[in-house]
Amino acid sequence: MNTKDLILQELEETSEPLLNEILDFVRFLKIKQTQEATENQQDLDDSHQALIEAQEKGTISLEAFKTELGL
Repeated sequence: MNTKDLILQELEETSEPLLNEILDFVRFLKIKQTQEATENQQDLDDSHQALIEAQEKGTISLEAFKTELGL
């Protein structure tokens, strides 16, 4: 039996109030997954842009970078 079948089996034995909570949780997980995918894509885009900028403008030392950030 696969995971989906096991979930469906459990749902058959679950009360309506609990089913409402499960539905809310599943929707929450889907939204969270979409947000994480969006954030991951943004991180990739930002990294790509930083790489392009480093290639165009050159780079600085780690110490200079820390100084610039006030670290």
